[in-house]
Amino acid sequence: MFAGQARYAPDILIRSIFAVSGSIYWSCSLDHSVGPSTYSHPSAELAREKLHSLELAMQRAHEGLIRWQAENFEQLSSATLSGAEITLLLLIGDGGRAKSIKEMARITNRVDIPNIQYSLRKLASAGLTQKKGAGRSGVSYSLTEEGCRTVAEMRMARDERLGRALADRPGIAVQLENALAVLEELTGLYGSAPGAAGSGSQD
Repeated sequence: MFAGQARYAPDILIRSIFAVSGSIYWSCSLDHSVGPSTYSHPSAELAREKLHSLELAMQRAHEGLIRWQAENFEQLSSATLSGAEITLLLLIGDGGRAKSIKEMARITNRVDIPNIQYSLRKLASAGLTQKKGAGRSGVSYSLTEEGCRTVAEMRMARDERLGRALADRPGIAVQLENALAVLEELTGLYGSAPGAAGSGSQD
């Protein structure tokens, strides 16, 4: 399930975090209004704390990944790109086929189409990507020869690093699969990009 498809109420997390069996207590807010709280049950409170820890872990992992990708890219190219732009570069190279802005927005759960367009222009100016087609639905982006080389070397460095780190962990694949399922549910819980398409031109 892609991030953009996670529009249902995530069943597992909703049950563990918000669906509280037992009593509900009433709490006062800063404006002196009174309302029910769904965090009265100990199991719900524990789930909320675990979710908060997971949120922080996600942020740490994201920052670490973006930083590592930027450091790796700087060794391969003289172009100055942001972490989000490097992510788009790698995404365009996935699967060996061209991708539209709508597809890139959906996969990355982004709604800032103008910023994506700006990033794609930077990638093209750096000689890493190229645009094909015309019109609202006919435009796609692919890697140039230089872009292919850069992405291939970044993937090789990533595979070598992860290969060494995960070589002695035979059960890691199952753990990663479970983690992926939870992250997709969180995407649905927090809100996926609605169509991830924007209203303007997507050239």
